[in-house]
Amino acid sequence: MSPRRQLAAGAFATALGIAIAAAAPVLGTDGSSRTHAQQIVGGVVVVAGWALLAWGIHRFGRAREDG
Repeated sequence: MSPRRQLAAGAFATALGIAIAAAAPVLGTDGSSRTHAQQIVGGVVVVAGWALLAWGIHRFGRAREDG
């Protein structure tokens, strides 16, 4: 995977994780039994996105310019 694609994947995963966590039901409402699990999953996806971003930034900074 190229560094640019890795940066894009990291940004997408981060945004997706935030969306998953933000869509969790409010405590005390119908469906709130899954709130904690949904927020945990969203947080894990965000951290994975951050890892992809960090690795992509590292690789992008070390990439040689073409041409």
